[in-house]
Amino acid sequence: MAGIEDFRAKDLMSKDLISARVGDTVSEAIGLMKRHNVSELLIKDDRGNDRGLVTDETFVKRRHLPLSTKLENVMQKPPHVDESESIVEICEMLLSSGFRGIPVTSKKGAYVGFVSRTDVTNAIPMIDDLKKMEVSEVMTPSPTTVRSNESIGKAKALMRELDERVLPVVDEYGNLKGMIGLIDIVNETFKPQDRESMGERSGEKESPAKDIKIGSIMIENPITIHPKDYLHEAAKKMSKYDISTLVAIDDSKIKGILTQIDLVETIASFRESDQVYVQITGVEEGPDTLDIMYDMIQKYLNKFANVIKPLVLNIHVVTHQSQGEETKYSIRLRLQSDQGMYYTKQHDWNMMKALDEGLENMRRKIFQDKEKMKNKMRGHPKYMG
Repeated sequence: MAGIEDFRAKDLMSKDLISARVGDTVSEAIGLMKRHNVSELLIKDDRGNDRGLVTDETFVKRRHLPLSTKLENVMQKPPHVDESESIVEICEMLLSSGFRGIPVTSKKGAYVGFVSRTDVTNAIPMIDDLKKMEVSEVMTPSPTTVRSNESIGKAKALMRELDERVLPVVDEYGNLKGMIGLIDIVNETFKPQDRESMGERSGEKESPAKDIKIGSIMIENPITIHPKDYLHEAAKKMSKYDISTLVAIDDSKIKGILTQIDLVETIASFRESDQVYVQITGVEEGPDTLDIMYDMIQKYLNKFANVIKPLVLNIHVVTHQSQGEETKYSIRLRLQSDQGMYYTKQHDWNMMKALDEGLENMRRKIFQDKEKMKNKMRGHPKYMG
């Protein structure tokens, strides 16, 4: 066991990098991801120079993308970390970039490895600072679920709205039956076809998501964890079974869901700075809108700090376009603090109003917990006359 600051990129990174060429197609990239069970591919040019990165999310978000599209037209330029940077700095970069993995560079700037959420997860059982932390302290309680007889189109929509990659699948009684992941949807909706159709080349047709049931592609008998189990036990299970998500079960009831991003957020909360790490995703408006959002967020964080110590605040915005010109917004807020997790969700036609109401609901929850604790302490023998 070692302290959290003892782990550096060079200790965590994978050196066997799975890569494709700029001239390869989307179809070839998806096949490569499936064979190696990875969600990202590094893209190199014909001289072997590193050019960018593609992810499975790229293909889901651009669902009408022809499978013959060259990777050089869809790849992204990822951020990178130096091989000497700490696991806390790595987790901050993973959060801010939105990538599941990023390249590691040498002092000369050359790619020497790749560090992912999985690499971070593999290190958790060795981190002394996390050995007493329970799953219940980190998991998302009461997770959204889907039914096996619903379409994968609904699963895709929920994943986008919740900013999640995996959803529990339940039966009509709410019992856990399986799991459906983004990579499962990619593998099913972008699959080779036996015949060419309407001028499309074989292997370049997207399957209609509305006709595919979740139960036909879900992973059955999912791996679970108990909310009171230690975090390092959950991390070991994720590593052993090569999965990114665990459902927390107590007495056959779903109590929560634990993902690799939860583990990354937990490690990022160990940053030495007194400032709160804030991540906003899904906002389509420009930087002026983000500035206004950050100003509003800061005012509430100052209020929160009177009761708890905020550590990581994640805000995800989903835009719902109506048939007319009106736009409705859904905002999900997740706050990790020294007193546990807080969650709120708000809808409104005005994004700023939705954010303000969501933050206010979170403030109420925090102060309600404070009052509950006061009342509990007043009833303690030590505080009784």
